[in-house]
Amino acid sequence: MSVDRNIILTGFMGTGKSTVGRILARRLKRRFIDTDALVEQLTGLSIPEIFQRHGEDYFRQQESTVIATLNRYPPGSLVVATGGGAVLKASNRCNLRRTGIIVLLTAPPEEILRRIDGKPGRPLMSGTSPAETMRALLQTREPYYRDCDLMVSTAGKTPSRVASEIMAWLSCNR
Repeated sequence: MSVDRNIILTGFMGTGKSTVGRILARRLKRRFIDTDALVEQLTGLSIPEIFQRHGEDYFRQQESTVIATLNRYPPGSLVVATGGGAVLKASNRCNLRRTGIIVLLTAPPEEILRRIDGKPGRPLMSGTSPAETMRALLQTREPYYRDCDLMVSTAGKTPSRVASEIMAWLSCNR
């Protein structure tokens, strides 16, 4: 089961990267890393605080720093959940591709909005029209998201089922 490669989960916010990632890591007996959590550890600030105090560019710089450190871990030892915009930077895409198998998690926009509605910690969605903001962000990120090894829809599925689908693909693509 692709033991020499890390599993990198990408996708828009609310697609289940962190939840599915924890399940995968447990099943594969690997370490789970959430790049947003590492950025919070690195800066000592929550994601909303980083955006409020320093802006998105600063956040993206810290995110790139964290992603660049993933190669320090033994190959095949990680399941990584990235932030939804991590794919925007070419250096991040290169580092993620170098270290792992890229799995894109998707969901329809309406379902994403339902999942993130009223949940704190989503600074990019705090404007007056979250639906319009989401559609614009998805349009910008779509070409980068598509550069993946596997695409899995999380729509109407439990995180456990999504993890099982990923594991089945991994076992067939050693």
